[in-house]
Amino acid sequence: MLVRDYANPSAKDSYFPESRAFDWYHGHSWATGLYASMDGKNQESSSEDVMSIYAVKMWGTVTGDSLMAARGNLQLAVLSRAVQHYYLMTSDNAVQPPEFINNKVAGILFENKADHTTFFGANLEYIQGIHMLPLLAASSLSRTREFVLEEWTTYFSDGRADQIGGDGRGSSSLTWYLAYAAAMGGA
Repeated sequence: MLVRDYANPSAKDSYFPESRAFDWYHGHSWATGLYASMDGKNQESSSEDVMSIYAVKMWGTVTGDSLMAARGNLQLAVLSRAVQHYYLMTSDNAVQPPEFINNKVAGILFENKADHTTFFGANLEYIQGIHMLPLLAASSLSRTREFVLEEWTTYFSDGRADQIGGDGRGSSSLTWYLAYAAAMGGA
């Protein structure tokens, strides 16, 4: 029921909408669902989007529903491409405006604008972190090695991760290092 509520594949289901939040045209979900706000629909956390679709794939896998697992795989492929174009920007990104690419992440992506902030604060670690966490096996589909290295070099290398305090730092700078090391396949 939970998967049907979130990722229902059937337009004939009279109880749940088809693809409640996932927009097949844009290739990613909208946090506000498919209903627009003043600047259009928006999404703040591409990593949560990846996690939700990965959960659908894994639920299909563990329950033996091969069609659900296949839909999850298809959505992950579509989503990973969209995340790399719109949310996680390497220096060769040809989709977002050139002056925005050095931010490395979109922050909040609306239909009508991108805003390099979050709904809960403008600290750099919040903006980068909301697109990073949670890290899981599927993270490497959208957080490519090239992206991770560029983001690390731009914002966190040379001891800068150690200078992050409070909520953005977690238990220690080791948290940041381990997250990046995992995403890079070991460091």
